[in-house]
Amino acid sequence: MRDGPDVDRISLGRCGAPAGPHHPRRGELLDARENRDPVEPLVRRNQKDDALVPLAAQFLERFGYVEKHDCPPGVLCRHLSRALLRFQAFYRLEETGVLNLETLKLMSRPRCGLPDLEPEDIGGPGVEDSDPFVFGGTPWDQQQIRWFMGTGTPDIAAEMAAVQTALNTWASLIPRTFPSTATTADAQLRVSWETGDHGDGFPFDGSGNVYAHAFYPQDGRVHFDDAESWALADGGGNVDVETVALHEMGHALGLRHSGNTDAVMYAFYGGERRRAHEVDIKGMRSRYPQVVQTGANAVTIPLWALESTGGCDVVTVDLRRTVSLLAWGHVSMLDSRSDFDRDNAWAVEVFMVDGDRPGPYVFGGRHWGSDGAPSNVYTGAWAGRARTITFRLSVAHMQDLEAFGTGNILVLDTGGSG
Repeated sequence: MRDGPDVDRISLGRCGAPAGPHHPRRGELLDARENRDPVEPLVRRNQKDDALVPLAAQFLERFGYVEKHDCPPGVLCRHLSRALLRFQAFYRLEETGVLNLETLKLMSRPRCGLPDLEPEDIGGPGVEDSDPFVFGGTPWDQQQIRWFMGTGTPDIAAEMAAVQTALNTWASLIPRTFPSTATTADAQLRVSWETGDHGDGFPFDGSGNVYAHAFYPQDGRVHFDDAESWALADGGGNVDVETVALHEMGHALGLRHSGNTDAVMYAFYGGERRRAHEVDIKGMRSRYPQVVQTGANAVTIPLWALESTGGCDVVTVDLRRTVSLLAWGHVSMLDSRSDFDRDNAWAVEVFMVDGDRPGPYVFGGRHWGSDGAPSNVYTGAWAGRARTITFRLSVAHMQDLEAFGTGNILVLDTGGSG
């Protein structure tokens, strides 16, 4: 994937865009099929169904799994079958490439309006169904990211406090603060409740489908659909503001959707989710590392991958000048908190050099993601000329394994900048 893509292209996507003259409503795709085997095919490849296939096709196109094609409407063609496979793989469903109840049930749930993929990303580096986290846009440079509340919702009086709480959750994980500001001119993030066509080219669709959408940095717009019933807690048909704000602010800071059902960045709403998962934490810290500045010629930085630290630590060392150097990571302690099995692992990496991810790297599977993804395991040592080195220490499951280590730099000369 291309880090820092064109904001207008990727952030505007089909986020909240209308899916044609008719949207599938929650449960509409299920009707009398509720008691079927969840993975039993309802429509097989090359079969025609004028009810289910068009609705599924609208969904798959809307959220980035397929581009428009010339196949007959209502037919589960090869394009739609491939798109279904990708959707099923992204969200950890049984990969069949056909329409079944399990797939349709997930499609019918309310969710974020941002696409999961862009069609031009399909098959591209670092944007695959296996990636635990993916970057979008260009990260904010400011240490203090100010936000402005525009139009609120009449449903509650404390929506601004709920949004601030969501931002504070991210602030507890990365070296950024999120104060509110009274004027939009001073704000990087602009939050508002909107309905229908609200001027960004991506109208909301009424109650029950898309709850909100946001735009990748450095755009800054975050919109909630005021057709929903908003509250300070989930239940009784109400939508929890803090849960949705935490997710959408993740987008506004530069994370794309995750297929991990426990992640904040999971696209579908499932009730209150106010704590970041380790996948979210690793993604956000990889996007916004702690920065240590030093002019020393020998540097050792402690790295902690504990449950209390979210299972990872990411630190950038800024040497204040470009020099020849040797950088490497070292793990001093592993603590197995349960059985150390094949589903666990740890890695200490030279994650970035002057802002670019170096090779070689390891990829594959649900932990490390596809070739070129930021979740790959990058080289453990690097030599060359640079000014900044970013170290990352992480474990695959923080409940099972904790680690302590160091990031180390030895300056080999004191050459001038270059």
